[in-house]
Amino acid sequence: MDITLSNITMQFPGTRALDDVSLALHTGEVHGLIGENGAGKSTLVSILGGSLAPTSGSIAIGSEKLHLTSPRAALLRGIAHVSQEGSLVPALTGAENIFLGAEPRRFGVIHRAALRAAATEALSRWFPEVAIDLDRPVGELPMADRKVIEIVRALRGQVHLLILDEPTATLPVREKEQLWRIIRSLPPRGVGVVLISHFLSEIKALSDRITVLRDGRLIATEPADRMSEGRMVDLMLRRTDDTRRASANVHAPPTGNPVLALRNWRSGRIEVSDFTLHEGEIVGLIGLTGAGHVGFARALHNPAGVQVDALSIAGRPVSPRDVRAMLSAGLALVPDHRMEYALIGDWDLRENLAMVHTRHAATAGILFPRKEEAEARRVMRLLNVKAHGSGQALKTLSGGNKQKISIGKWLYGAEGRYRVMIFIEPTEGVDIGAKAEIYAEMRRLAAQGVGILIASSDLGEVAELAHRVIPFTGGRPGPAIPATEFSEARFIQSMSGVAA
Repeated sequence: MDITLSNITMQFPGTRALDDVSLALHTGEVHGLIGENGAGKSTLVSILGGSLAPTSGSIAIGSEKLHLTSPRAALLRGIAHVSQEGSLVPALTGAENIFLGAEPRRFGVIHRAALRAAATEALSRWFPEVAIDLDRPVGELPMADRKVIEIVRALRGQVHLLILDEPTATLPVREKEQLWRIIRSLPPRGVGVVLISHFLSEIKALSDRITVLRDGRLIATEPADRMSEGRMVDLMLRRTDDTRRASANVHAPPTGNPVLALRNWRSGRIEVSDFTLHEGEIVGLIGLTGAGHVGFARALHNPAGVQVDALSIAGRPVSPRDVRAMLSAGLALVPDHRMEYALIGDWDLRENLAMVHTRHAATAGILFPRKEEAEARRVMRLLNVKAHGSGQALKTLSGGNKQKISIGKWLYGAEGRYRVMIFIEPTEGVDIGAKAEIYAEMRRLAAQGVGILIASSDLGEVAELAHRVIPFTGGRPGPAIPATEFSEARFIQSMSGVAA
């Protein structure tokens, strides 16, 4: 069965997000959809999933035209959309989330035993090899289990097409492999998959066909076995040989003054005896899930419960009481899971940018909107945020532009204030074009003397940016790896606790 999109155009005020796009999707395949941020991917799948109505064009299943007025209408016609940001309720159990809105009831009251049994049956029917405690709140589950629960919830009806938007963006390698197996298992069972991912190797490995969008137009649809990663990049970005040779990491380590120094740091099971970060230095923190590298990065920003013999930022001693103390000392954090930890989707871009430094545009307690607007525009220009204006709702942006706003709120009214910036998974759910722009901004900050820590599961990202890498195992850092010794094999060895 084919689902056909014909001459889809989507016009927003001042922007044509999609321009006459026609595409056929098969229910027996994984169809990769790629393009840099702003290319139209999210708009296209939002139309297909019923969240947006196109300005013109049509959608059909077989010969029957569809009128998808809402996600529920799309679901009733067999099209389900699992978004990048997720839509689970953290306080509810896995079983409750799977049947949220469709709970079995008896005499008007939710039948708990029937709900638990139905959720268990749905999980075992679709993914019998996956074991998840469906009685636990999903907020306590690993990210991979949460994603599986979202997929099971989407599949609880008669689904012909499942849209997966960046499903593995926040997952460690082992959990990605589990989700890959799940994705591959769906087409043989009659469920087609539209897969959006900024991991081009993932698109190549999982897809039967690949479609490239650029500037709202369909550039190409080809069998995956005929499309190399290099060709994907060229089609997405119109890259030339010169731009393909864009600069990578400058390996010579900076020799500036320390901007962060600590001795005998203890936070739960994480222990760091000695650590120094210099002006202009980019240091990567790597490790397997639970190794301590992410916990160390988070605790630097929120040191509640931390014990440390000595801590200084930009040469000044710091008492690590709380987040406020670390911000005042000049340390900022750009976290992972931006929509959970950093941004508010219903706020506009100006409000999100101004949320940390609210007093920048105020004098004597009076807010001056013109000053606020001017600063928001400055930051948006600096980071090349693609939006209609600072009054646009954040939730309408692509993942890469949301991430730029997450970075930009530390620059709004505060250029040069922060001497240490910590990035956790800085390009999760970000396409290759926006990724390059974010890398460029991190290098710009380092060139101004900011010390940067990156905790990332993307080893290629760490290798491209870092001057040295510190692997964590069992809550403790191992010997630093200099840039001259970077390799994926060396990183994996060190993360596994295997001597090189």
